[in-house]
Amino acid sequence: MFCLWILFTAFAFESVEIVVENGVEREMYVRASGVLPSMVIVLAGKALFFYGAAFYILPEYFRKKQWLRMLYQLGLLFLACQLLEWGLHALLPGLMFMIPVGMDILFYLLFLFAAFAYRLSKDWWRNERQRAQLAEEKLAAELNYLKAQLNPHFLFNTLNNLYALAEREGNEPLSDGIASLAELMRYAVYDSRADYVPLAKELRFIQSMVEIQSLSLEEEDNVDIAFQVLGGPEQLEIAPLLLVPFVENAFKHGIRYGYPSVIRIKAEMENHTLRFLASNTIQGRQRPHDENNGVGLENARRRLELLYPGRHRLEAGRQGDMFSVNLQISLDEGNTE
Repeated sequence: MFCLWILFTAFAFESVEIVVENGVEREMYVRASGVLPSMVIVLAGKALFFYGAAFYILPEYFRKKQWLRMLYQLGLLFLACQLLEWGLHALLPGLMFMIPVGMDILFYLLFLFAAFAYRLSKDWWRNERQRAQLAEEKLAAELNYLKAQLNPHFLFNTLNNLYALAEREGNEPLSDGIASLAELMRYAVYDSRADYVPLAKELRFIQSMVEIQSLSLEEEDNVDIAFQVLGGPEQLEIAPLLLVPFVENAFKHGIRYGYPSVIRIKAEMENHTLRFLASNTIQGRQRPHDENNGVGLENARRRLELLYPGRHRLEAGRQGDMFSVNLQISLDEGNTE
């Protein structure tokens, strides 16, 4: 509407008529309102350019940082808007108003600047809200941790004593399980305080979880567990304990003693993309709300939205007699191992 007002007033589409009343000549200015439909057509093309740039082209650029692709798409959008304007004027030959080429380009640049300003301010505001929310949740988690924690040194010393006792008794499975538990606790207590940890550590943590869960299983329990890592996780970093809820849910809902149970966990790295799959047998006792609305799964989904907006895809649901969580996430490189 602002641009319409500029065009309508700047070009002064007025004609001067000489009116004689009682022998007195008087000039009357008559505004040519018939050009308004043509102006609306012109500005419709500019509006299409603005919305296409602000809601499609610029968000793609801010995610991928590809200048040439952005310029190419803006050029195509500009041509499409020009064709729209010319096509509508051709269909309506009575509307022959066309603004000068220089001013037309100036208007396109103005709308492009407005699209940039809108997109930057919108993304900045969204990022600030997410950053504040993440800081608030992190603070709440730290407070809860401080309220609930025991002295970790006491726990580690106790585990070391139990490990030594199991070694003296020659109980190798028990000593291995205690060593794995100590590794889990060390990662959860110390390493997870960082914002990001090496992906290799996160996968070793999951490996220890699988080993501990397998300790209580016997061959006659008919539980098939497989954990597979493909590709090299070196130099990649991930938010700590991000993958753990998917593994916990798989063991929580996927094992029922006396019934055939299958748990499959796979992590595959390709370039900077991690594909993580956790699937488990759906047992008869599993309730429908456990499949999709588990607290752990919802918390993981929320963390992904805050930490990796636009950089992940999470799919969770039933596939036949299996419940599967399929996560694809784009990770960053770090300086740690």
